[in-house]
Amino acid sequence: MGGTAANQVPQNNSGHKAYKQVDVETASQGKLVVMLFNGAIQRAEEARRQIEKGRIDGVHNNLVRAQEIIAELRTALDMQAGGEVARNLNRIYEYFQHLLIKANIQKKTPPIEECVRLMTDMRNTWQELFAKVDAEKPPQAARPAINPHGAATLNVEG
Repeated sequence: MGGTAANQVPQNNSGHKAYKQVDVETASQGKLVVMLFNGAIQRAEEARRQIEKGRIDGVHNNLVRAQEIIAELRTALDMQAGGEVARNLNRIYEYFQHLLIKANIQKKTPPIEECVRLMTDMRNTWQELFAKVDAEKPPQAARPAINPHGAATLNVEG
């Protein structure tokens, strides 16, 4: 099957990226928090592996990305509505960033290991909280089989 590079589907992970984009765009706020923690943890763990391999650029890039993710979590805090809880979370997230910066300056694994442990604990706590909140929600009403505008709908939820 011939064709130019312009009309061929790339053979990389573009399908995975598209799936992740849809996942992010349709995720609940709780799921997004957990996804952000997962990303920060993955980046920090990759930085640790890069230190072990002596790949300084990989260390730096992964730690900076983890710092950016934590910065996003901090930015999302509503300090007015969240009160003391938001201020405490901000301090915790600030400490995560401190550990990641320290690891990036020193190119050593102990601050990364501490940060990964703490972020994993925080992520697990958020997961438990969001699961409990979801379990306490009343069941949603069934969707109508017919669109009020006259077009039929298709239930793809299973």
